[in-house]
Amino acid sequence: MNKPLKLPLALLLACGLLAGCGKNPSDLIAPTSGATGGANEPAQVSQALASEPQLVDDGQFESADQTRIDAPAGMAAAINPLYFFRNITSVDRQFEFAFSDTDSTGRPRTALVTVHKYLRGTFNIVTGPRMEPGVSDSSQLGMVRKPLADHWVRHLLLRRVPLAAADPSGPRWRIAAASGVDVTSRGATTHVLKLEIKTASRDTVIEDPLALFRLRSVLKLDPAEEVRLIVTTERSNDVVVLVRAGLRARFLNNGDNTYTLVWHAPPVAGLFHVGVNALSNGTLFDDQAPCDSQAWIVPFVVSPTVLAEYVP
Repeated sequence: MNKPLKLPLALLLACGLLAGCGKNPSDLIAPTSGATGGANEPAQVSQALASEPQLVDDGQFESADQTRIDAPAGMAAAINPLYFFRNITSVDRQFEFAFSDTDSTGRPRTALVTVHKYLRGTFNIVTGPRMEPGVSDSSQLGMVRKPLADHWVRHLLLRRVPLAAADPSGPRWRIAAASGVDVTSRGATTHVLKLEIKTASRDTVIEDPLALFRLRSVLKLDPAEEVRLIVTTERSNDVVVLVRAGLRARFLNNGDNTYTLVWHAPPVAGLFHVGVNALSNGTLFDDQAPCDSQAWIVPFVVSPTVLAEYVP
């Protein structure tokens, strides 16, 4: 395998190789010469990624959606958190290309792309007085802001399609496999060890969110199907929450390093992502403790969507 080629957005901007800044790979126009893997391979791979943005970005973690704590703080807690939200103020994206499996002409047939995002901003906790559950007093609300620095990672495997089989109007590279997403805060001591996804007909266990899976093997759910999520962490006092666009909810702490939540899949077909975010107890209940968090985000499809159609 050739040495990976890292292309930070700042360098592309400085070289005049970027046509704007945004969330999608279409913003990335890679060098047309001198790049590892062939003259135009990074640019062609970038075009293929841009054609399937829903497989590149999860669209979940950068949201400012609020998460309610829904549990009174103990007397030993420094603060009484009511809910929290993230405010992402900057995103630094890097795309790392590693080409392999060269053909007789020396051109690679496989590309492994690692997408990095470095998220910075604040982790915001709205606090209240110590009162009975369900009772609030807006006149005594407070705010704790903690620095946020998270590293977002995802892997994508692409295969080069022979010209005879390629759509003349489309890219020559196609996404063949993808991983989930791992988002870890700087200096994190909180770790997700396992995510179990249970339905009436299947039981899926994830122990490495960055393991590649073929698109046809992505998790499949029925419309509005009931799903039980079971998360295992290293500690029994973490706070685990659901990460879905427009939906945040806290998991039930089972007291044995596992946390459980029941939710329902979207009622319509399509490709979606769902995530779990484990936070240290101090992140939410101690105003002096740093933001300490890890999230796993995985893709899934709601029937009758089939991702195998993305690969010739």
